[in-house]
Amino acid sequence: MLNWIIKNEVAVDSASLKSKMEEAQKEGVKAIILLANEPADKEWIPYNMEHKCFSVDFFSQSGLIELREFFLYSGFLKRIKFPFVIYSENDLPSASILAALYLVYNGEKAVNAIKMVESRGVLNWTDEQKDFMYNIADQIKLFYLSKTMARFYETYMQVKLLRKLCPWDREQTHKSLIPELIEEPLELVQAIKKESSSSMSEELGDVLLQILLHSVIGEEEGKFSLDEVLDGLFNKMYRRHPHVFGGSSVKQSDEVLKQWEAIKKTEKNGRSVDIAKVLASLITAFDIQDEARKRGFDFSHIDQIIQKVKEELDEVKREIEQGKDPSEEIGDLLFSVVNLSRFSDVDPAHALFLSMEKFRGRFEKIREKTDNEIEKFTDEQLDKIWEQIKKDERRKKN
Repeated sequence: MLNWIIKNEVAVDSASLKSKMEEAQKEGVKAIILLANEPADKEWIPYNMEHKCFSVDFFSQSGLIELREFFLYSGFLKRIKFPFVIYSENDLPSASILAALYLVYNGEKAVNAIKMVESRGVLNWTDEQKDFMYNIADQIKLFYLSKTMARFYETYMQVKLLRKLCPWDREQTHKSLIPELIEEPLELVQAIKKESSSSMSEELGDVLLQILLHSVIGEEEGKFSLDEVLDGLFNKMYRRHPHVFGGSSVKQSDEVLKQWEAIKKTEKNGRSVDIAKVLASLITAFDIQDEARKRGFDFSHIDQIIQKVKEELDEVKREIEQGKDPSEEIGDLLFSVVNLSRFSDVDPAHALFLSMEKFRGRFEKIREKTDNEIEKFTDEQLDKIWEQIKKDERRKKN
């Protein structure tokens, strides 16, 4: 039997970790906090059991730095209702003291925490151990983070846990999450337009989830971490606000914006990324049309919009044939297509994304079928390959 300090919440043990795994699972344990010099062999720990290793030097002066991480992590396990065991092989006193500190951190008085551990028969406290406990208890507030930072930590750990235990989360990649990465900010935009505080709060959480998921995946792949994401953002904001952090004297918001764009252009060596502007334009066009609809100015039937799209396309063709700049007419055509999307209850940004993905997939297949030597094939040959790819896709759907 495990030594439960609080049943179905926190237990302690010092037997061989390998021999205890089956018993721990039977008693409902879902997480392990291991005190050891080295992480446990993963073969000893079931895949569906969360675990984290902490240094055995916990109780030295230098080890106190790690104590805050223990408090945060055990608090996370408590919040998600994951019963956990604190293991310290052949050293039950250390595990027991850590369990008592967990109780104090969660609001129990030190004297009561000592009694609770003692009543379970896992530790007869020495004066030195009691002094250590009381000393930490007196300083326990030094280990607290602000509520906001603690919630951020818990949410980040939750995402990491889901990547391990949830089949759907585990299967996701940077590319597979692109639809959500587009949809969630758009849903936030809708919540802002509705001036719904509760919806804004929820949608902001969904946007944050995407940031955390991509950061965790980047960390798993060894490409980047959440720390690097945050450092990158901090450094960028520092560089681009010299009127706050440096010697720039600009004061008006329009001057700040021009300065921002100039710095951005320098950082990107003159290159500009317009994807955000494209999506923003689609959203703005959609909003303008929707506002007009609310005021009674709208098409009455979809056939009218389809006809309008055809007219705008003809005007584009005419401008090109006459050797004129077709920019304005192409803009009108795009605006009409967005109108068609709105009237059909289709998100134009998402629809465009789906088409891009479809094109990307088909183009990759063409590269495969031409051994990546597309330039050696005639237009007619490429058209036949393209049509065959489309036929294969339709056949798979059916």
